[in-house]
Amino acid sequence: MSFSGKPEIAPNLIWRMLDDNTVVVSPAEGQVRVLNHTGTLVWQLLSEGCSLPEIEAQLVHEFGILPEQAHLDLTAFLNDLTKNRLVVWSD
Repeated sequence: MSFSGKPEIAPNLIWRMLDDNTVVVSPAEGQVRVLNHTGTLVWQLLSEGCSLPEIEAQLVHEFGILPEQAHLDLTAFLNDLTKNRLVVWSD
């Protein structure tokens, strides 16, 4: 999937950070999703309005991975969140 714009947490979701995890509930979809430590970091950065390059840089810093790996991992994760209507893209 090709992304354009800025990723944002979809409206009407209920979510709460608990320890190193985040629980996301989509009442309209009837979904509950639990994000691990890495997913929680990305979710927190999304909630702060960070751009893709900012999130990738934070993943590189936090986990000591190469920028290319951060890009691939983030793209796959956001693709999944987008398909499940947990993330939307703004212009």
